[in-house]
Order: sequence, then structure tokens, then C-alpha cells
Amino acid sequence: MNTETFAAMGCSQIYLDALARRGFTTPTPVQAQAFAPGLEGRDLLVQSRTGSGKTLAFGLPLMHRLDPDAHHPQALILAPTRELAQQVEEELKTLRPDLPTAMLVGGMSYTPQLRSLKYGAQVVVGTPGRVMDHLEKATLDLSKVGMIVLDECDEMLNMGFIDDVKTILEKVPKGPQTYLFSATLPAPIAALAKRFLKDPFKIQLAEAGAHASHADIAHTPCLVVDAMQTKALVNILLLDDPSAALVFTKTKAQTETVCEALREAGLAAEFLHGDLAQTTRNRIMSAFKEGKLHILVATDVAARGLDISGLPLVVHMSIPTQLESYIHRSGRTGRAGAKGTSLAMVNAKESRILMAWARRGGLELAWRAVPSMDDIRKAKHQRLVAGLGGPEAKKHLAAAQELLQGQEPAEIVAALLSKLEGEGSIGFHIPEPTKFSAESRPPREDRGPWKPGVKPPFKPKDAADRPPFKPRAERPGERTYERPEDRAHGARKGLSPYKPKEGQGPTDRRTGKPAVKPTGKPFFKKKPGA
Repeated sequence: MNTETFAAMGCSQIYLDALARRGFTTPTPVQAQAFAPGLEGRDLLVQSRTGSGKTLAFGLPLMHRLDPDAHHPQALILAPTRELAQQVEEELKTLRPDLPTAMLVGGMSYTPQLRSLKYGAQVVVGTPGRVMDHLEKATLDLSKVGMIVLDECDEMLNMGFIDDVKTILEKVPKGPQTYLFSATLPAPIAALAKRFLKDPFKIQLAEAGAHASHADIAHTPCLVVDAMQTKALVNILLLDDPSAALVFTKTKAQTETVCEALREAGLAAEFLHGDLAQTTRNRIMSAFKEGKLHILVATDVAARGLDISGLPLVVHMSIPTQLESYIHRSGRTGRAGAKGTSLAMVNAKESRILMAWARRGGLELAWRAVPSMDDIRKAKHQRLVAGLGGPEAKKHLAAAQELLQGQEPAEIVAALLSKLEGEGSIGFHIPEPTKFSAESRPPREDRGPWKPGVKPPFKPKDAADRPPFKPRAERPGERTYERPEDRAHGARKGLSPYKPKEGQGPTDRRTGKPAVKPTGKPFFKKKPGA
């Protein structure tokens, strides 16, 4: 446990006050280790998981090293997505609201970006694509940049931005202080660090890396066939009733399909993907962060950089292709010491992959079954009973007393419960088996009891079970040949089973003579001397 404080680290009073207003007094491990070398001007190579406080880890030393009197770009921060770039800018603004920044991201107008650069933005935050556009148009000058931050560099590699990042770094004068943050260090990222970082101070925390388990996240996968996964998700959300949930899908079309199913079940949900306008994406993101929207269905790219404090549930509609992506997705919950749950809807094949990941990364899987309609009905009744006596209930005392006159209380309660149940969904019927256990499938004599994630060994048949060998001539229903020549086809007269009609081809295979057209002329003329 880290007992050091921001004041003991040497933060300026202006930033201590800003951190205190947000309730931050003790730095996270990555923040504590990165502050001193970052303040000294050393390059940093940091490997830490998502949600460990990386923005403040590079933001605090960067803000201390800025020259307040210089009105030109002093620091460049590159992020893989628009949402993450906007989040970084907001985080820096909380430390210093008057900080002149320029947000260079795609999908937004160039006018405010050009205005910010013209009036002397000290910190430029952007995505590689839009930063490259400004460099090509000569609207961005990096000649005086002294600090560069590469945030979530492994994700920029996965999204195909690594070449743009190299081009941008080559346009900066040699010798800037460089911060490279990445959850993993694949070969291209390691080569990038070796080329552009000079004697970096390396920070690799105990929880760093893509395969690290997160103690604050409970992994609760659910085994469901593909066709029933959306309905199973509806049942789980109706039973658990989480305050907020982030649902990941693989495709843009699937976000809309899942969102529509949740809405039909009475759940407040919105979808988010890259085809939406930036204003719409900002509105949905703001509503989700403020708690006005409870369920957000999004693709990986659209939800990259989402930092929701206290997000209790992350859902994977089928697992991603790599363990790194699964860890990044799950890292949206269980942040800053809070507890969270990562729910994965998987089929039989994906269950074996997930169990293999669990062995590699030390994940503890607590398999759960899909709740039934009766389970959902009981949970709704329990929540209703738990809400009795609240401040909202006192507003309806007069109407309740009027209903009780001349009627049995039990009959009134039953009628109200039936009306309440009719207004809301109670889920879907999911056929068995839904429980992930060895008893969920009948045992087979040739394979033994079924085990999750384990394929049965190959068992060849005994020789006694095989039919006796018979020569080809003794097998009924098969054609036999007396001579090898009888199997010939093609130009040999009388041996081809194909009997073309007259005039169908250039050669009559039956007679060997040239075929003729209906007019009596041959298809092809003979060459001279043939």
C-alpha cells in the first residue's frame, strides 16, 4: 500500500489544491514512481494496466515543466481515439483550468483547432491522423516542442497508427522528453522505444502487462449459444439491475441490434460506434458519465478511453480475438479501488479459449447460469419490498387509504403486483442446458463425462468393429472393369461414355469426324498444309 502523498512528492500548491478538490491525496503506484524522473526531464517507459491513473502520471510532471510565458506548443500528447484525447484534455484542465490547449482530433471542425493553435496553445492533444493533417497543411509547428506523450501506444499499433506516430516523432527536433505508456510491449513498440527514447526510466508495475489479473474485477462468464446471447443478457440485466453497464460488441451492426433488444425489454440503453456524428457521440458519452444513461452498447474503438468512476459491470458479447483486448475491456470497471464485474457471453468454443486465457493470466472464473423468468419475477418483487417506506411512497398515502376502504389488502397488493409485472419485461425463456457444469450434458460412453473447456481424446475403433475387406468386384452396386483400356475416355473411339449430339462440338467423338453446323459448314477451317 502506498503511503506517500502528493505533497511529499513535491507537487506545487496550485496542483495540490486542484487534487484536493477532487479528493485525491495519495498517488497511485504509477503516479508515485513517474513523478520524480519525469520532473527531472528523463524519458519514461511505463508498462501499466488500464485504469491505474496514467493520465496524472504524465500530466503532473508535464504541467510542472511548462513555461507559462511561452505561447507556442511545448508538449504534444498523442492518443489512439478521439474520446481518449478529450478525456486527457479534461484531466489536464482540472489541474489548471486556464491551460491553453489545442484539441486536434478527427470528426470535428478545423476552425476551433486553427484558432487554438493561432493563439498559442501550450499543450497539443490529438490523434495521429488529425495531427498529420495539420503537419501537411503547415498549420502545426513542432519545432519548439520539448515533451511528447504516447498514451496507450499498443492500441495505436493495433489501430494501424504506428507509421503516423513515427512520422510525427521524426518531425520533432531531436532531444525532447518522451513519455511512452503501453499496457504491453510487443516487438514494434519495443523497437519504437529503442529508436526514440534515450536512456528511459522504466516502470513495470506488478499488475502491468496484458495477462495480469485484477483483484478488484470478478470474472463471471456465462455459457450460451450464439442465437440466445442477447436474450440471456436481457435476463441477467433484469435480474441484477446494475446502476450502469458497458456492453462491448464486435461490430457496429451488433451494437444497434443489442441496444434495440434492451430497449424493448424496458432498459434505458444507447449505442455508440464510429459512424455516429461527433456531436451525437459526445452527447451519449456525457449522459453515460453523468449517470443519466444506465446502459451503453459500444464497439471497442468507440469506448476506448471511457473512464467512468464506479462502473459496476462490463459485458462482452462474445470474447475478443486476443487476451489483451479482453483485459482492456474488463479494465473499464474496477477502477481506483472500486469493485467491478466482467461478464462474458460465450459459446462452447469460446469457453475453451476463455479457460485457456484464465490459466495464462491467473484469472478466476466464476461461471454463472442464465436466470429464468421466475428468478427475475422474484427479484423484482424483492426490490419492490425493499423500496417500501421510502420518501416517494409517502406521497401516495391518501390514495392508498382510499383503495383500502371496503377491500382486502391482499387483493389490492396482488392487483398492483400484476399491473407492475405487466408493465415491465420479465425476460425470456432460455432452453436448457444453461448451467456450465459437468452435469449439463449427458455423459457418453466413448468420451466419458463432459468437462468444460476440454476436448475428448481420439479413440479409434477396434478391428473387430470394422467391416471385412472385400475386393472391388465383389462389392454390389459398383461398376467393375475387365481391362484397363475400358476405363479410357476422350479420343478413343467407342470408349467415351459421352455421346454428343450432332453439331454440338468441333469433333464428333463417336465417329471421329469434324462436326458441322446446322448450315452444313464446319466449325473450324483446316489450316493450309494440315
